[in-house]
Amino acid sequence: MMKPARIIPILLLAASIGLFTGCGKQGTTSSSTNETASPAASESTEEESSQAVAQQSVDEIKWNEVKDPLIEEGMITKLQAAVAAFVANDLDQFHAALAPGVGAAYDYLLEQPVAFTGISKAIQENNRLWIPIVGKRLNKEEGSSPDVSYAFYFEKDKEGVWQIVAID
Repeated sequence: MMKPARIIPILLLAASIGLFTGCGKQGTTSSSTNETASPAASESTEEESSQAVAQQSVDEIKWNEVKDPLIEEGMITKLQAAVAAFVANDLDQFHAALAPGVGAAYDYLLEQPVAFTGISKAIQENNRLWIPIVGKRLNKEEGSSPDVSYAFYFEKDKEGVWQIVAID
């Protein structure tokens, strides 16, 4: 038979283990679905929502600070419309910003989210004007630079109005 001096510490130890185990279970039982969701599920939801935000292009260009003697006001308006279409991911708006007849050749560009940050110096090439818009990629593609630049090519139409005829 065990002596009472040995039984009491064993009973105390068993009771304390039961008490701690009961406290641990109490914290995991909840009627709220947020508290019962696994931490991995919560983290993936947060990741997905931050990726969704990161997957939309943004316009950080200071349009009123564009000072280039080759860039006319009408060109800035067309560039703003094209960048706004990127941000809104709106193909109709994008097509409206481009010259008639360009079609859907550059639609794929809207699938690549970019933070547009500025306009580089325009370059004149014969009857064509080349305006680089720079930015940062918002998706992390393996092996690609985070910096991005789109060259918007302008040509005058029959009425002498500058139109976006190509994007490189």
